[in-house]
Amino acid sequence: MKSSRILIVDDDQLTRDMLEGWCLHCGAHCVTAGSTAEADEALSIGTFDAIICDVHLPGNRQLGWVRQIVAQETSPAVIMMTGNPELESTLSAANLAVAGYLVKPLNLVMLRELVISIVDNRRQQRALVNLSHATAQLLVAARNNDGGQDDQLQDHLLRLAQQLQAQSTVPRTGTLVVPLRESVAEAIAVLERTKHSFRSKDLGELRRRLQQTLDTVRISA
Repeated sequence: MKSSRILIVDDDQLTRDMLEGWCLHCGAHCVTAGSTAEADEALSIGTFDAIICDVHLPGNRQLGWVRQIVAQETSPAVIMMTGNPELESTLSAANLAVAGYLVKPLNLVMLRELVISIVDNRRQQRALVNLSHATAQLLVAARNNDGGQDDQLQDHLLRLAQQLQAQSTVPRTGTLVVPLRESVAEAIAVLERTKHSFRSKDLGELRRRLQQTLDTVRISA
């Protein structure tokens, strides 16, 4: 959880204080909000890895606020919690793309494991998105400026960019599928073979980032 950013949303001051202290103990940066309006203000000026919010919030009637949050493409993961679990809210949460639904009093060990998993997965997905964009931008620049890349390399990097983008949209898997792993490995090999054919610091940086992806992102069998 270290260095992660968590938004706590609960109209109960004791719960906010408890979770804020827990976040700080775990090494996470925490912002608290007592209402959906305060939460929206926090979201407008900062980015977060996860939101931990109470179900029964002013402004969250029939989970309307949570629905708006999870509908956003780049929204933080949402963990919902309640001290009064009801069948209706449980079923509603089950139909939402929330990362968890917990009952108070919270099991902080379970919550910590959930947050760690969420933060890890989302950072991996963002890394894949950024790598996809970098690959695509490099291809565009090379084609516009006749950067000396051969067609085989350009075609392979284009497929890689598309695969990275597709993998980054898979929700909460936290793994790199085998075909993509093989494609990343092949791209590294192609870049290594062709490094003497042209000079490009951008290509060297791309190779480094591809290798880092293989080293850090989990692979699904």
